[in-house]
Amino acid sequence: MKSAIKILLVTFAVLTFVWLSSSIFTIAETETGIVTRFGRPLGDTGLEPGLHVKAPWPIDSVVRIDSRLLVFDNEPAEMLTLDKKNVLVDSFVTWRVADPIRFAQTVRTRLEAEARLLDLVASELGAAVGAVPMIVEDGNATEAFLAIGGEGMATGTVVLDQVATQAEAEVAALARESFGIEVVDLAINGFNLPRQNRRSVIERMQAERSRIATFYRSEGEQEALEIEADAAAERARILAEAEAEAERVRGAGEAEALALLADAYNRDPEFYRFLRSLESWETIIDGDTTIFLESDSPLLEELDGDG
Repeated sequence: MKSAIKILLVTFAVLTFVWLSSSIFTIAETETGIVTRFGRPLGDTGLEPGLHVKAPWPIDSVVRIDSRLLVFDNEPAEMLTLDKKNVLVDSFVTWRVADPIRFAQTVRTRLEAEARLLDLVASELGAAVGAVPMIVEDGNATEAFLAIGGEGMATGTVVLDQVATQAEAEVAALARESFGIEVVDLAINGFNLPRQNRRSVIERMQAERSRIATFYRSEGEQEALEIEADAAAERARILAEAEAEAERVRGAGEAEALALLADAYNRDPEFYRFLRSLESWETIIDGDTTIFLESDSPLLEELDGDG
């Protein structure tokens, strides 16, 4: 009888020790904790890492929450652009728990939190993508995912970063208010076309690029013709100026030659006439020439010794 009582007392003491020891617990460096009493959180903030005390179970319980920066990589989701083109958008979210109390009251686990984030990202990112067309057509939009504009000029800008930033702002506000989650970053790491739409979009882009190439080619040919016309006009102008300069120099030379001849004639008219006569003979007479002159011809005067 006494041994049975002793065993009961020892068992009771052990159970009491175990029950009381459940009042002492620790929070790791990578965690924050919440003490709940009959399911209701105690306090307004999470517990810091370290040693803590609570009432024994089942009065108080501890909810441990990962406080690290976490990354949730979404699966590619099909979305519609403003011009009703299907696109595949692959995104990821970097997040952490900002309000442990609200987190514990709403989602409690990382798995559930990421499921809620997936819903928010799909909704807000889909709305942001749906506000931008796939391709700019004839300058009707200033932004597009594929920036090809009218007149062969690229008028749009690739706006993946802007779309992600817009969606991040909306997701961050909703996640913090509803679930106590801080969204640190939302980024698009993949943007593609579904297989069934890829060929038609590529063919459309090729046709647009061909049109742009034709535009630039015709513009280049027109510019080449203008350059050739300008070069021809410049050539004609330079030749005309050169011809005028040549005529001026030729006239000045002839005038100077005439002045020299006149000066030589005035100095010795008889000698000048003699030289002119010799030049005339040299011009009209060669070794096989026979001429008949009158006796009073001026040409004979130079051959006459008395002349």
